Amino acid sequence: MTRCILRSRVVNGDYGCLAWPLWCAASAIAKMGGLKIFYIHGGGDTIGGIETYIAGSLRYHKLYEPYIGIVRYGRFFEYIKNMGFINLIDLKGGRLREIPKTLRSIYSAVRFIRNNDIRLLIAHGTHSWVFGGIISNICGVKSVFYVQGDIKKSDFGDLISGAGLRIKPTIYIANSEFTAKSVKQFLRGEVRVNHLASDIFEFDKIDELEARARLRAEFNIPEKRKVFSIIGRIQKWKGQDTTILAFKNMRHKDKACLMVVGDCTFKGDEPFYKHLKEISRNDDSIIFTGFRKDVPYIMKGSDGIIHASREAEPFGVVVVEGMMARKPVIATAHGGPLEIIENGKDGFLFNPEDYKGLAGIMDTLVEDECLRKRVSEEAYNKAKSKYTMEVSVARLEKIISDVIGI
Repeated sequence: MTRCILRSRVVNGDYGCLAWPLWCAASAIAKMGGLKIFYIHGGGDTIGGIETYIAGSLRYHKLYEPYIGIVRYGRFFEYIKNMGFINLIDLKGGRLREIPKTLRSIYSAVRFIRNNDIRLLIAHGTHSWVFGGIISNICGVKSVFYVQGDIKKSDFGDLISGAGLRIKPTIYIANSEFTAKSVKQFLRGEVRVNHLASDIFEFDKIDELEARARLRAEFNIPEKRKVFSIIGRIQKWKGQDTTILAFKNMRHKDKACLMVVGDCTFKGDEPFYKHLKEISRNDDSIIFTGFRKDVPYIMKGSDGIIHASREAEPFGVVVVEGMMARKPVIATAHGGPLEIIENGKDGFLFNPEDYKGLAGIMDTLVEDECLRKRVSEEAYNKAKSKYTMEVSVARLEKIISDVIGI
């Protein structure tokens, strides 16, 4: 009952900046005495869809008390810390090739799991699987490996990924049916599907008019221009160049602007980033924002969200987030987005790298306000019913219960 009342207060913003810490504290109290589970993550500075999903999951467990051990200190550790989550453990490790640090982090995790009666370990991604596999075997606890990307034969040739793929957990969880097919083909372990999700509260609490005003003031965007945003790390496979070419080929380009939201996490992506800047040169209606912590505000202040991956996206958290922001999402027609979007009803699909097709959809959304609003509402209703953290964590806890045997 206390959690329900506090949740209501949090949603209404009654406690301001104390909202999430209070909510997390109440959740921890409510779960005291329950079974404990341990997330492990490699850490570092990357905060993508899987990292935001993990962070959201920690808030919404009801049957289990979650802890998270982060191997390498960095931006992700600070992200979890700043959201007020108290069961956070710095494992003081490094990259897997840094053997002394790796051994120290494994020792720290093993000691913590044994001392705190942890019943199950969850690892996301092949690098974390290496840590998770070693630690769960030493401790004798069951393990869940979350598969966040489709498995390819070439992955086994990479030293670290190959090692992770050869370690068998108790069960795999795939983030989509698309990903699950590759697990069945290459890993041959038991696999369940649990779609990724996002925290709809982060979008519902934002006033759209305020977000629009804030966005337009910060970037000096004329009031009548429609704002399209592509959000994600700057990487060639993410298709930012396709989106820029589409924008430049719009018939109604003078009535719109394009925001490219994200930065280069890896040095290998810097040439592509320079290429994007080059093809956008002398065009003030293309805005590069760099890394942003306020993505929900940017989505709420936009008129359309674009997801243009060249390669098949295993799921597409940005797609779900755009739907939660009540925006029409335009995504490439392969991989996870095919499981999320019904074309023309609650979003739009286009063929990979087809910038002319993408431009046509963008023009249609500029022209047809009724269509834009109808699709936005359909998208929001679907996201609310299928892709919230509450729904996803409830499915996860059902899988955990089956694994543990309770």
